[in-house]
Amino acid sequence: MGRKNRASTSLRELMESAPAGYSEKERSWPGRLAVWAGAVAVVAISAGTLVAPGAVALSAGANSLVNLWEELPADLPLDRALPQHTVLLDNEGKEFARFYSENRIDVDLDRVSQTFLDTLISTEDVRFYDHHGVDPYGITRAAVSNALSSDLQGASTITQQLVQNIMVNNARDETEQLVAVGDTYNAKIRESKYAVHLEQKLGKDEILRMYVNAVYFGNRAYGVEAAARIYFNTSAAKLNLPQSALLVGLLKGPGVYDPFTKADAATARRNTVLTVMENNGAITAEEAHAARKAPLGLERGSVPSSCGDSEFPFYCELVREEILENQAFGATPEERADRLSRGGMTLTTGLDRQAMAAGRKAVTEALGDKNRAALGVAVVEPGTGHIAAVTQNRSWGKGKGKTEVVYAKSEFQVGSSMKPLVLGTALSEGVPASQRYVSNGPYYSPELDDPAEGFHNYGFINHGSIDAYEAVRKSVNVYFVKLIERTGVVDVAKFAESLGITSIPTDKLSGREASLALGAYEVSPLEMANAYASFVSGGVVCKPVTITKAVRSGTDEELPVPDADCHQAIDPGVADTVADALKEPFKSGGTLGAMGKPKGREAGAKTGTTNDFSANWIVGVTPQYSTAVWLGDPRGGGQYPLDRVEAYDTTYYDLTGSEVAGPVWKATMEGAHKGLPAEPLPDAAPVGLGMATDKSIPDVRGMKVDEAITVLLRNNLVPVVNQETAKADPLQQPGTVVAQTPAAGGTLRYRQEVAITLSAGSETSITIPDNG
Repeated sequence: MGRKNRASTSLRELMESAPAGYSEKERSWPGRLAVWAGAVAVVAISAGTLVAPGAVALSAGANSLVNLWEELPADLPLDRALPQHTVLLDNEGKEFARFYSENRIDVDLDRVSQTFLDTLISTEDVRFYDHHGVDPYGITRAAVSNALSSDLQGASTITQQLVQNIMVNNARDETEQLVAVGDTYNAKIRESKYAVHLEQKLGKDEILRMYVNAVYFGNRAYGVEAAARIYFNTSAAKLNLPQSALLVGLLKGPGVYDPFTKADAATARRNTVLTVMENNGAITAEEAHAARKAPLGLERGSVPSSCGDSEFPFYCELVREEILENQAFGATPEERADRLSRGGMTLTTGLDRQAMAAGRKAVTEALGDKNRAALGVAVVEPGTGHIAAVTQNRSWGKGKGKTEVVYAKSEFQVGSSMKPLVLGTALSEGVPASQRYVSNGPYYSPELDDPAEGFHNYGFINHGSIDAYEAVRKSVNVYFVKLIERTGVVDVAKFAESLGITSIPTDKLSGREASLALGAYEVSPLEMANAYASFVSGGVVCKPVTITKAVRSGTDEELPVPDADCHQAIDPGVADTVADALKEPFKSGGTLGAMGKPKGREAGAKTGTTNDFSANWIVGVTPQYSTAVWLGDPRGGGQYPLDRVEAYDTTYYDLTGSEVAGPVWKATMEGAHKGLPAEPLPDAAPVGLGMATDKSIPDVRGMKVDEAITVLLRNNLVPVVNQETAKADPLQQPGTVVAQTPAAGGTLRYRQEVAITLSAGSETSITIPDNG
């Protein structure tokens, strides 16, 4: 009895006085035996596995130990999963990339071979289905051995090993970090408490499932599925006996028994596992003998990780950046980085393989991958903000001819492709597209900062008095300088902001920067494509996003995704009129007249060439896609202008947007649209006819029903005609709108329903045109 009290005292003193823990090797053998005896008593009584007469013999000393046991915490941090893969899918559900900090692929037990499970249990924890988290018999065996020898034996069950794995990844304090290491008395006892409680909370199969997905097998393989792929290029479901024995043997020391570098040690360890199984009756002597004679049968496989392993690395990088930047994946940068590191997500994206292939082929045919000039292409879906493609004529990586910079997201001077935004600003302020200006150079503005030589048109051509359509068709500089005089520089910057362009320093503008009209400020191809998309979506602007759906791996639980925030940003009539004007460059005498439209469909586009040929652009649209193409030297267009470029097996001098960027745009668009119906671009619409330019619901009361429905549709609202008419009123003609809900002036939300009530005697069975 006295020895039992000393055992409990030793254990309490040890745990209270040694928060960092004493290693078992630092104790004498009587001390080890005393403490381990106390540990057996505590664990056995708490787990309910020690029976008389042992329980009676230890009862006096165990009471105080049980009190100490009850004071220990029990709840593991199970709410955070172990790190897994993040899998990226295209818009049709096909994988194109995955990345991870730990190569772990969760699988259910029905996707793990029974042979592997039998091998694991027979070797690591033969009484797994009989104990309650800890195995007093194993502890007793290890206690005696450890008390008499400096060579320590482990007694951890599968459940205890799972506890250690959870603690390694999720330790909440220093004490739990010590539990993860697990080589001290107090750490072992706390580990045992966690294990007992875990078995009370989860079933055996769930614990086994978690374990086989958690443990480390070496060579960056976490969990049995990753290990099966890395060592045998197979799946966990297909593991045979020799393969299973090798993998289970690795658990004792993945580096010591690495079969790729230490084949003899790995073979010996595998055969030891087979002998243990034979001794435990899990396999017959004949099966053990045959398995021991089998070769290791290694076939190194791989599980691609990071964007560098993806067939679409630059799009993959956009997804990675979106996870790190968007609050859908965490409120802080630290939370988002942790989310990316831990993975466990399957993300569906807007990636369109057809558009990607078309863009990749176009840039390669134009410049190849080793040209000093570079192409960056961005393709966006109007009305959704989904990024369908980004591509460029570079390989992913570091070194000559490679890059990890996504040109589609990089900012460059945009040249004349900014001019349609100046037109959109003017239309929004009531200036009609028919407005004429004498567009001869040199022109010196009385209100804006002029270059020393004044403003000239390309080629020093004078165009006389022209309207906005001709100015877009021929890209007339002087016309747009005069137009930005009319609207104001800051208003154009704010209009660009409303279309999602974030790189123009609106707050720092003096109002005299005429160069804004001619594209002197830098914008990314992605933002330019997204801005132009609004011209074919009725003025609806979305934030460009890659991720359209997210689910938790293994459970398919839907997770939050970035909000594209599609909303009515500009007047639908303004958008339609700009889209109509963008048809002009393809006409005779236009900057793209010689190249022509994409085959078999209507399109609108605008080229851009910056000062001194530092960059070329083309941004163009159909109702299905908006695509921007940048061409320049990534080392800097000012220092390395496009005055001499090899493209299409031809030497070009003083490149403009129609010569190389234009054909790349056309080829990309033709490939992306393959199989899609040809849809017309909008025609010019009257500006201001009941249209809301401030995101408010228009007032349609007093309008005839057809006119009211047209106004609502142009504002991307959904008209609903109430079947019950208003009370009879001799002052109201049939077919007139007399009331609406919501009321006029309220905040306009994209695709919001607006119910209208018609006057008495009106026909209410009206078919609403589809505007979706």
